[in-house]
Amino acid sequence: MRSISDSWAGSSSGTKRYTHWFGECSDENRNIIQSHFRRIVSDSQIASYTCDCTCDKDDVYAYVRPDQPGTMYICQMFFASPLTGTDSQADTLVHESSHFTINSGTFDYAYGQDDCTELAQSNPANAVMNADSHEYFAENIPFES
Repeated sequence: MRSISDSWAGSSSGTKRYTHWFGECSDENRNIIQSHFRRIVSDSQIASYTCDCTCDKDDVYAYVRPDQPGTMYICQMFFASPLTGTDSQADTLVHESSHFTINSGTFDYAYGQDDCTELAQSNPANAVMNADSHEYFAENIPFES
């Protein structure tokens, strides 16, 4: 993920990958996304994460309390998902990390690739604040540069 924010240094326009998940690339929105990934990866004030595995929700991968940075509540769907790829454990960690207000304070405006793609086209302001959009951008599926 470090390369995500680093790769945009000096770039003034959005890549196909960016516009797919976040919509039209304004300087403001581009800076928001760079800031989010920078905070998640290296500038975060969260020194370590605690995973609480007592979640008993059947239809949830994980959740956080955005104003309580560092603790992720991990549910059974998380353990049943693959380590990498679409809707994986790695994706879940990106998604949930983006919810912490200290990192990004994202919301759940849309879930799934189709809805996130549609959100990017119809409402870029919400797309840059959508946790699943961050997840799919980080995993880069479908692969785009």
